[in-house]
Formats: sequence, C-alpha cells, structure tokens
Amino acid sequence: MAEADGGGARTPDPAGRPAGAGPSGAHAAVPDLEDLRGAAHDRAVLAEARVVLARRLGVPPGEALQHLIWLARDMDMELAEAAALVVGARDRGEVPGPAGAAPTGRKAPRAKGADERRAVVTQAEDVLRRVRTEDTADDAEIIAGLPEDPVARTFLDGALDGAAHLIPVRDSGGRVADFLYAELNDLARDLFGRGAEELAGRRLLQTEPGMAMSGLFDAFVEVVETGRRLDRASMTYSTAQGGLSRTSRMSVRCVAAPTGLCVSWRYHDDADRQARRLERVERLALLGFGEWDLATGDAEWTPQMLANYGLRADQVPPMPDDLPKVVMDDDLPLVEEAVQTLFSRREPVEAEHRVVGPDGAPRHLWVFAEPVLDDSGLPVSINIVSQDITRRRGIERALAETRRQMLEQQAQTAQERRVAVTLRRAILPDESELDELPGLRVDLRSLAAESTARIGGDWFATRAMPDGRALFAIGDAAGHGLPAAAAMARTRNGLLGLACTGEPTGRLVGWLNELVGHIQPPATGTAVVAHFEPRRHVLEWTCAGHPPPILVRGGLAAPMEVVPDPMLGAVPDWAYATARIQLRPDDLVFLYTDGLVERRDADLDERIERLTAILAECASSPEPVLDEVLARMEHDRAADDTTLFALRVE
Repeated sequence: MAEADGGGARTPDPAGRPAGAGPSGAHAAVPDLEDLRGAAHDRAVLAEARVVLARRLGVPPGEALQHLIWLARDMDMELAEAAALVVGARDRGEVPGPAGAAPTGRKAPRAKGADERRAVVTQAEDVLRRVRTEDTADDAEIIAGLPEDPVARTFLDGALDGAAHLIPVRDSGGRVADFLYAELNDLARDLFGRGAEELAGRRLLQTEPGMAMSGLFDAFVEVVETGRRLDRASMTYSTAQGGLSRTSRMSVRCVAAPTGLCVSWRYHDDADRQARRLERVERLALLGFGEWDLATGDAEWTPQMLANYGLRADQVPPMPDDLPKVVMDDDLPLVEEAVQTLFSRREPVEAEHRVVGPDGAPRHLWVFAEPVLDDSGLPVSINIVSQDITRRRGIERALAETRRQMLEQQAQTAQERRVAVTLRRAILPDESELDELPGLRVDLRSLAAESTARIGGDWFATRAMPDGRALFAIGDAAGHGLPAAAAMARTRNGLLGLACTGEPTGRLVGWLNELVGHIQPPATGTAVVAHFEPRRHVLEWTCAGHPPPILVRGGLAAPMEVVPDPMLGAVPDWAYATARIQLRPDDLVFLYTDGLVERRDADLDERIERLTAILAECASSPEPVLDEVLARMEHDRAADDTTLFALRVE
C-alpha cells in the first residue's frame, strides 16, 4: 500500500495495477512552464528579431524580415538561430534604437480628390441643362442644305489630328448659340472615344460641355465673327458626360471657313502619361536627370536632380567645373577625377560621392555621366543621371553593424555552450561510475541534446546512505545552455549536501525548493527524490512537478500516483508531501526526464501512455529496458537532454 504524509492510507487499485500506481493525468495538473514557453519559442523570437531589426534599419517589418533571411543565408545558419542572435545582441544593449537607423522611405503621394471630379461634373450638368432646352428640330435640315465648302474639305483631308467641320447655329437675335458637327475625319475622337458616327449631326455643347467650361466655345465664336485663327498649343481641358468626367492636356487649332469653322485637336494624354510615369520613376527611385550644354553654358536639370543635390527649383545648377564645389571635401578627388575623365578621355564615368543636404546631413549620390561628342570628337554636352542612395547606404551600415554583433553573439554563445557541456560532464558522473545502491540494481542513460544550443539542465544523483538506505534522484533545471547547466549543478550539489541530514524526502525537497528559489539569477526546475529502505522494501519519494515514475510489476506497468506539488523555485515555503509504497522483488521503478516524452506535435499524456505500454512489454533486465525504450519512443535528440533511470528491486 502507499501512504502520503498527512494524507492517510490509499487502497490497492481494483483494476489490478501495481499498488501506489495512478493515472498519468495527475502530472498534467502541474503546469510545465518550459513546455509552454518552448511551443512558440522560435516564432516569438523571429517576430521579436524582425521588430528589433526594423527599428535598427529604419525599414518596415516586412523588409526587415527579408534582410534577416539574407543575413541567415550569408552566415550559413538557420533563420531561428539568426533571429536569436539579433535578439541576444539587443538584450545585451548593443543594438541602437531608431536614432541609428537608416532614413525611412518617402510618403506616398495623394491622388486627386473626388471634389475636383464632382466640380467638373456639376459645371458640365449646368451647361447641358441650358443647351438641352434649345430647339434642335431644324438641325438636320441645316446640314442637308449646307453648300459645298472646298476650304473645309481641304482642311479635313489634310489634317494629321482629329478634325471637324462646324457650322454655327444662331438664336433669334442672330448670336451664335451653338455649333453643329457637319463632318468629322476618321481620326476624330473625343475624350470618351466617340467619333464621326456618334457626333456627326449633333450639337457641340450637348456633346462637349467642356467647350463652354474651358472658354473654347467663346473663342470659336470670335473666329467666326472676326476671321482670325485660333491656336492653343497646350491647355488643360475637362469635360463630362453621364456623370463621368475626363481631363487631358489638349492642343487646338481653329480657322474660319466659308460655311463655318474648321477645328483640329490633339489630346496629350499619352504624352502626359509618359511624363507622369517618368516623374514617378524619378520620385520612387530618387533618380534625377540633367544635361549640360557646353556650347551655351546652360544646364537643364529635372526637379529630382535638383533635389538630389539639395538645390531649390529657382537655383541655377552647377556646371561640370563647379560640381566639385558642392560635394563633401573627402570626395573631391573622386569627383575631380570623374570630370577629368569626361573631358580628357571623353569616356562615360560612374562614381559615388556625398553632398550636404538641406538638413545638414550627408547625402549619398550615385552618378552616371557621359559626354556627347560632335563629328570632330569634341564634347558638346554632357548627360548626367544621379540617384540618391542615402537610405541604401544607411541600411548597409546598419546591417554590417548587426552582422558584427551577431558574430560576437555567436562566438559568445558558442563559448557558453562549450562551458555548459564541460560543466555537465564535470558535474554528472559517468554511467559506469554510479554508486552501488543497497537492494537495487541500477542502470542509467543520460543523453545530452545533439544540438548544443539545446543542452539543458537534466541531472541525476545516487548515494548509499550511512543508515543503509539508498538515495536516488532525477531532475531537470528549466532552460538551456549555461544558465541551465549552472542551475543544474547547484540543485544537484545542494541535494547531495542536504541528503546527509537523513530527513524524509518531502523535507529535503522543501529545503531544495528554497535553495533553488534563491539562486541568482532566479531558476526553476523539476525533480523526483526517493529513499529506498532495502530490508522492508519501502520506497519513500517526493515529486516536484516532474513526470511521474512508472512502476512495472508482473508484466503490468502504470505511472505511480503523483501528489501535485509545484516545481522547484515556483512557490516559496511549500510543504512537499512524502509518498510511501511497498515494493516487491523484481519490481522495476522507471524514472525519466521530459526530453523522452515531450514532442511539440503530440499530447504529453498520450506519450506517457505509450512509454508505459512499452515498459510493460519490455524484458525483465534493466539494461534491455532502457535500450528498448530509446529505440521505440522516437524522442527528439536534438530538442532536449534525455535521462532514463531504471531501478530493479533485488
């Protein structure tokens, strides 16, 4: 039967399980903080590293993630490992904040608001309401009675753009109220794509209210009345139909004809579109274009070119000989050499130099220039392109510094891992050097994690006590690396020192809890500590948040019933219980650490049930038991340490 201090006696299991054995679910009542942290560890570190790097580089988090991927590839390491190094450098205070970041991107331009479009539609509707009240019943007769007009015919046939023959429609007072489309050439299209088939025979203002809105209608009337021609090289023209507005730059030419007017027009929307695209390319890529005319001494620079050199739109661009005056002193030899190459060797050049921006900060420019030669081979002009690469250089500097810190962090981490491995080897005895325990045959497997980054705090201890009892214990200090190894060493050594008192295991674990709780830095961990009295075959044991031992008896196996006491270092001044169980010869007590049963893709209770089933099927000798368990549990050697402890009662 099994007893717990202060808990009374427990009855044997009616299902036939070994006395003192209970459900593995009892362990689930004790929260495993390390498991909760580990499940989302890599993702959390990656997200944190992305934020740290975004602040460091002055870029959006998405771009920072791409830079992190490149850093990981460049340094030949896993992404999670690179992220941990970035975060580790930040934790040591080596990664500066936004003050050291590269300049951020430019704000996105705002599109034209809906108010402007609504205003165009409103004005057009006002014009249409007025002209639609006019009587158009005689329009067809007016066009049918139109005499032959050789001037109009010649104009339409020779026009290279859209053209129309318009005839005036006068009101009762003799004033021109509108124009009729008498004929249009094949190239004629309005802003809505309508041509001769849709427009011929219709009135101008009813199809093009923009003519009245832009003042072109009044200009056409003046041409009819005065005979003077009209030329508009470029104007902004807006019109509307059916609640939709259209706007484009337009050139218009209008001449008088015997029967009315001849008008030709060209929309510059394609040219405008190309100009807008070029402007966007310049703005988005910070590209500037310029040309120096060496014959006239004139310089023509685009607005972005002026902005790259920190000049206002009303300032005169420097000529090639003056260019060295605007660059920083350290870059003067480079620019002078480039100018010399342009004029003496007459070859294209490219170079990087810095100028001082309006804010007083250095601005990095990458410049491409080429001479344009005349027939005799002499330069007559120079084309120049510049790109502001200040942001790129800032990111490169920040990345270089981040890479240096990552390498330092990597070296420090490697050193810590070496120390952790050395400390583990120094503290834990070899499997062949275990103390012989009275009344027990002991076998052990202690496997360090294959990934040195995941070396944890697994520990074990055995000791033959002066009073004839056997002490054995197994535990796991939370965490990985050097901190876990240091906590493991203090916990194990502390237990062995406290064991000399001969006190019950509950008292020993209570003292051990206080010891772990006062470790600096603070630590937590789990443990099972047991005393075996060989004459009476009585096992006394205490569990501090550790996976439950498994008792194998007569071909049956079950986890021993666990008193749900907290892990070490979690709750101060906790009174830990001491459980008792009567063992029999050939009973097998199996202890293990969570590295054997924990997998991120599996339920913990299901894994313990699988381990229990494997133990029930194993042979009676301790050594084959451990080998069989390791072969069949398929545990993750890379993720954590794994320690197995088998004790058979003689």
